[in-house]
Amino acid sequence: MRKLVAAAVGIGALAVLPGPGAWALTTHAIGGPSRPLSRAAAALAASARAARPGTVTEIPLGSNAQIYLFGLTSGPDGNVWFANQGCMGLGHCAIGRLDPQGQLTMFERGLNGGSLPFTIVTGAGGDLWFTDNGRRPAIGRITPEGHITEFSQGLRHGSQPFELTTAPGGDVWFTDQGRHPAIGRITASGRITEFSRGLARGSVPFGIATGTDAQVWFTDRGCSGSGHCAVGRITRSGHIAEVRRGLRHAGQPLGIAAAAGGEMWFADSNGAIGQVSPQGEITEHSRGLRAGSSPVAIAAGPDGAMWFTDEGQMPAVGRVSAGGVIREFSTGIAAGSEPAAIAANADGKLWFTDEGSASAFGVITVGAPAAEREAPLVGAAPRPGVPVACTPGRFAKWMGLQPSVTAFRFDGLRWLRNGVLLRGHSGPRFTPTGHDAGARLSCRETVTYPPPLNVTVAATSPPRAVPGARAAPPSNPVLRLTA
Repeated sequence: MRKLVAAAVGIGALAVLPGPGAWALTTHAIGGPSRPLSRAAAALAASARAARPGTVTEIPLGSNAQIYLFGLTSGPDGNVWFANQGCMGLGHCAIGRLDPQGQLTMFERGLNGGSLPFTIVTGAGGDLWFTDNGRRPAIGRITPEGHITEFSQGLRHGSQPFELTTAPGGDVWFTDQGRHPAIGRITASGRITEFSRGLARGSVPFGIATGTDAQVWFTDRGCSGSGHCAVGRITRSGHIAEVRRGLRHAGQPLGIAAAAGGEMWFADSNGAIGQVSPQGEITEHSRGLRAGSSPVAIAAGPDGAMWFTDEGQMPAVGRVSAGGVIREFSTGIAAGSEPAAIAANADGKLWFTDEGSASAFGVITVGAPAAEREAPLVGAAPRPGVPVACTPGRFAKWMGLQPSVTAFRFDGLRWLRNGVLLRGHSGPRFTPTGHDAGARLSCRETVTYPPPLNVTVAATSPPRAVPGARAAPPSNPVLRLTA
């Protein structure tokens, strides 16, 4: 995060294998042939089952001269999606996807020339949105299949879009740290509007998040320049109000996230974790942080606490309770690490990016179970012309909440043939036809935990064969990290 705040460049090259719209890392690129990422992910899953809360495991990707991770999110397909800024050196910038089996895919086709993606978030319609602070600043959209579209019209000259959040109604809001600082909004169709009235002179909008009360909050680190630091909120109509009372002297708010009950929490890089009431009253907590602490990002965990990254003198991941009690964990984090973005995931853990000298994904256990308890099931042996039903799965309670099957348009039951989603076939029943003979039929249930978690889970049933001639296997190439 420090490197990005300072706009550092020149971090080296990334070895890749070209592919049709994507490229896959070789094992050499992730730091050695003996530990491909798929094996590391399997080892992570095995060790995490018995891990105590606060246990950190990192999945190394090699030197940050090869790959530079930044923002990440839990995607609408249940995978981890992230921004890769390898092109700050001689490498490639891309949007990346990591599935639970350790398959890592990078997408760059469709990015603007000179693209520099920063942060990424799941949108209400089932696509993901990201900020692009490259030569042609933009807000980008990528489908779960990897199709990228970028939008620039509506951004002011000299824009630097940074973080973003999905708001009720489907709009995505973002911070713009550019020549004309602003809070921006982009609709599902790509229409951008920016608002700046209400921002103080010298403003540098940074983090942004939607509260459980549907209000959009942001942080302003303007005091790092000629302005004043603050926490603010913006209404749907674009009215901005900032609050400073309660911020510690020399406090610098960065990442911000929602908690249960309408409160917001933020990371103060000058050694504190901040708490904001729904009325805008700020309280900061520092007891429990180590000397030289520098929190940068924060997220709600499925255990009900807030979790944050700390890239200070002793890098760590921390937990803060609703009452402001802080505890930090550093065992498992390598020397030279810089924990950055953090987000809850379907496995019941929090994932973070490590942008230190050794680039890595980090995972911390929080004492919560994986979201999926039982997969959905195709009820009877499927036969052409006979309706077959999908029995819904079972999911864990997080923060006392069950996930919703209607939170987003992509939630609910879908059907798959040979592992490929069948467009237009949703709901609990499906009638196979002769075209399905010999195919393997399955159903997928997609559910989303409500704010402040905003974690989507995609659970797929075991496939069942439809009697008849065997269908040809799908021709789509699969890119995997291999030894």
